[in-house]
Amino acid sequence: MTQKSYEVFQKVENKATLLQSYWDNFKDEIIRHLPRSYYAEIDALSTNLDTALEILIEELRHPTLILATTGTTSSGKSTLVNFLCGADIVPTAVSEMSAGAVTIEYSQEKTLIIEETPGALWECGKWPSIPESEIYRLLEQVMLAYIDNKKDNPSLAYPKFLIYYPFRLLKEYERNLPRGVRVKMLDLPGLSYVGDESNMEVIKQCREALCLVTYNSQENDPQKIKSLLLQVVEEVKGLGGSPKRMLFILNKIDVFRNDRNWTESEKRFVEKTTNSIKNELTEQLGEYKKDIEELKIIKLSTLPALLALQIQSSNRNDSNIACRDADLKCGQLIEENILEDLPRKAENWSSQDRIRVAEDLWQKSYAEEFQQYLNQHISQHFPKLVIPQAIERFKVAAGNSIEQWAVQTTTAILNSSEENYQQESEKISWIKTSLEQFLEVSDANLRKPFEEMNQKCEDYFNKPFSEDLVRILEGAVEELQNTPPYNEIEEKLIPLYDWREALGRGVDQILEAVAESLDNGIVNLDHPNFKKVDTIDVNLLEKNLMRLISLGYRAKNGQIIEAKTQEEKDNLNYMNLALEELSLNLSKNIAQVLENISQQEINRMYNAVFELFQCHLSYLEEEANRIAPDIAIKFPSSKLNQVTKELRFNPQFESGFDITAEEYTVKYRTWRHWLGIVRKKETHYSDNATIPSTGEMLEDWQKPLKKSEPEMLKPVMEWLLEQINDLKKKVNKTQGEILDLYQDRLEKARQEITIDYEKQKNIWEPMQDKAHTLATHFSQISPFLEEENLSD
Repeated sequence: MTQKSYEVFQKVENKATLLQSYWDNFKDEIIRHLPRSYYAEIDALSTNLDTALEILIEELRHPTLILATTGTTSSGKSTLVNFLCGADIVPTAVSEMSAGAVTIEYSQEKTLIIEETPGALWECGKWPSIPESEIYRLLEQVMLAYIDNKKDNPSLAYPKFLIYYPFRLLKEYERNLPRGVRVKMLDLPGLSYVGDESNMEVIKQCREALCLVTYNSQENDPQKIKSLLLQVVEEVKGLGGSPKRMLFILNKIDVFRNDRNWTESEKRFVEKTTNSIKNELTEQLGEYKKDIEELKIIKLSTLPALLALQIQSSNRNDSNIACRDADLKCGQLIEENILEDLPRKAENWSSQDRIRVAEDLWQKSYAEEFQQYLNQHISQHFPKLVIPQAIERFKVAAGNSIEQWAVQTTTAILNSSEENYQQESEKISWIKTSLEQFLEVSDANLRKPFEEMNQKCEDYFNKPFSEDLVRILEGAVEELQNTPPYNEIEEKLIPLYDWREALGRGVDQILEAVAESLDNGIVNLDHPNFKKVDTIDVNLLEKNLMRLISLGYRAKNGQIIEAKTQEEKDNLNYMNLALEELSLNLSKNIAQVLENISQQEINRMYNAVFELFQCHLSYLEEEANRIAPDIAIKFPSSKLNQVTKELRFNPQFESGFDITAEEYTVKYRTWRHWLGIVRKKETHYSDNATIPSTGEMLEDWQKPLKKSEPEMLKPVMEWLLEQINDLKKKVNKTQGEILDLYQDRLEKARQEITIDYEKQKNIWEPMQDKAHTLATHFSQISPFLEEENLSD
């Protein structure tokens, strides 16, 4: 059974509180045997520990739970936010997915803040003590203003709203959360479409959030269903991190209640959609394969669930409105025997009528099941999002220093006597040599596949060969993943080579939408990738396609055109110009799509390298402490595992077809022929062209992407080796500083402490054991040690 969130936080706080007493007891005992020259160092350690523990306990008592909502087109995301709030405060009539980012923080006082954003064409400011209806009206006003102006002003920044509101979510789950928890919800635009720098902070917050991803269950058009699946993947990629911290919601599931055998229809849909979502996510996020297999995908109908709450409102007017909406919009859900008993006017429903309708809607909307799943999701994942980072900060601030001081000081004193000092100095020299050799070998093993790959790139540029470089990289990465200790991270390194598939898939999806438009004679660019492109460029592409269609371009299978008349030649030239424009417009659209996909893939690479280095550092620390068990070597990830430097992919494209003039002979009969007069011949010239089929166009546009792979791969290899070099330098510097510190403590002990055999046996050997015990207490503060460094 999953522990409640507050129990996990309380467990860590209890351990943290005990650390203070463990240190105080150890300090009080050791200080009796040390000269005064040690007191300042001990006081500094105590002060740092007090401060770090105070901060840690504050973070454990007042953690911030962030719940981010996003979803596919018309999936009822805003209604879900209102359901979590328990009131209509976020507009639901706005059809656009990307109409602004709304942050709702829990507060007893209701306040709306519309933030100043670049080029804002709406009123910005602060509205305290504002009713729900006014919050709704102002948000809707701003969102519609943004939507109406965005098309002509692509650089217009997303509106951003901050609402303070006593939402229902906290009241529902507060008994399972830490008492001082802060809760906020983020109602997000489509994250994969956010390009404005002012929204980067919103996206950053999503990395620390539990996420609800809604899916529109009402859609039944196969093409649109495919688009919805792609949107789901885009949202997951935009949110970043593992999908296991995301709860997927099949919203508007009540649509199947209209079927005769609705239970079977609903079951089939849930199974099919669940498999489709998992398969699509696995294909594009293979590094999270195991997490995706365990995803929770649940049913919900947010509108009837919200109405069930509002019907029972103590405000009679709000209850009446909810009753009318329930009768009008959800009448098919309400049991027939309940409907038969209801007065025609919803305002005349009795209290018992309202309770019966509300309970029926609550049950049929799956609201109770949703709340249970959400509660479990929060309990399982919220502590893992907050606690490991808080503990890491504590260890860097004070915990690691306490461990090192206690172990190193007692060890130094034990080895400070004349008979032991020389031996210990030699041991330190041996430890340094052994650690240097170990670190060199470990570094060489880590960098070997990437050095070999880098050399392959060099060889290719010196003399191109036919081998697939990215496939070679894939093999090298898979080999590394099967080699200890890196086999622990399993598929986490897939992004180092999977970017090729992602970029190719992005180009294919754009080109397939264009090809289908040309083949069918109807322009349809309703694909998530076009949301990543400036509206002006998409509009130009649409006009270009419409022009080609009007010129008769239906090149599903390609065609050879022989233009003989001037009109035919003019049309052929117009088509050539239109195809040249298509090439230009496609270049602009594809470049923007690839820029967006590239950033997503680079972020995946950063995460992959972070996981690789995390595993590497953990292995180094474990082995270093095996070589030097009495030095307490620490390689803190937050200080050493810092992946840096930007990567960019910049493939180039070109397309088109040539028109050639060829001679042809026209034979025709004159009037004189019919009279038995001779045949006449005249020579003319035609404009001939082979119009590429859409399939050939797809292939032509894929070729330059394939051709540019070596140019994209080489900077990746150089970047990887740079990161490994930087990590090695930091590790070497850290372990050098730790050994130098121990050497200094050994020298200090030799000069200031006299130790005989009895003192060694009776005082310092037990103190060394207590130092190791103290270090163990500080190391084991995490409630989930095996997952402490896991990124959710």
